Amino acid sequence: MKLATLKKLVFEKNVLSFLRLGGETQSLYRSAFASAADASGLLTLLQESPRDSHSIAQALRIGPERHNALLAWLDCGLGVGELALRGGRYHLKGKLSRLLARPRNDVTAAMFAEVTRYHFDAILGAPARLRGGRTYTLDDQDGALIARSSRILEPFVEEAIDWAFTQQRPRSVLEVGCGAGHYLSYMLKRWPGVQLTAIDMQADVVDSARAHLNAAGLKDQVDLQQAQLFDLPPPPPGQGYELITLHNNFYYFKSSERQALLEHVGRLLAPDGRVLITSSCQGGSPAVAALHLWWTLSDINAGLPERAQLLTLLQDTGWRDIAHRQLLPGESYYGFLARRPNPTL
Repeated sequence: MKLATLKKLVFEKNVLSFLRLGGETQSLYRSAFASAADASGLLTLLQESPRDSHSIAQALRIGPERHNALLAWLDCGLGVGELALRGGRYHLKGKLSRLLARPRNDVTAAMFAEVTRYHFDAILGAPARLRGGRTYTLDDQDGALIARSSRILEPFVEEAIDWAFTQQRPRSVLEVGCGAGHYLSYMLKRWPGVQLTAIDMQADVVDSARAHLNAAGLKDQVDLQQAQLFDLPPPPPGQGYELITLHNNFYYFKSSERQALLEHVGRLLAPDGRVLITSSCQGGSPAVAALHLWWTLSDINAGLPERAQLLTLLQDTGWRDIAHRQLLPGESYYGFLARRPNPTL
């Protein structure tokens, strides 16, 4: 490099400021490649054994006409140190890719995918979406992925379920939003004989829960349906569910629907029945802030509830014996437990 070129880079283009960001840009490249490699199945493939590019193309269903592009993508993995190429075969090399590829880290991999695929996109695209009026919809989400990533919250939701069952053991439970089916199997194992019904609006989520229950030998013990909550008819007088749970999905409903949601849940309950809501609320970590952003940019246009607002909404819709507790220390993740509203309200 000529001295004149170096001077232009330093004094005219201020290249030193870019060099200071080297670690940040490298991290972005690594995250992007590792997330895409995980989503495509490449990490699982290379975890099993090293592969050449033709074997990778066949496994990923990439035709020969796109082989050069595949090689360019794999070169990106080599460039950021996530892959290594030895003897014509690609190996996992980087700590990030090797961590995501381990089967025991499935929840971690799903959380990382949620951050890179949805949170990053929301933060990067927010100004353009706000100007253009373009909103996200549930079709923009991979329901099975969200169900997997939400499993990080399982110990805290289990604590909330224990809280509800310890106070008053219900004989029948409706779970609104079945997720991966974990809480259904948890209740059946802890309290055999409980009558469980579960619904979810997304077919892939129902399929995921059904597969989980089938593997656990519990499929026949749950009435699992693809359905909308508002489509469920109220039961005859004196009947209904003794507990209805909504885990990590209260913010799937618009602000204008949330009062109607709580009122409809109340009508589905048996006399003295209860509702258990677990939810992230506004005011938490950067991950919670990004989650709130995504939902405010969606056609739901409401975002996460505020803790105080949700408590007020329960009070205003007549719910009794309202209690709440922070489930995740240091984070705005709460459980809300309340008894069926007075039918005269």
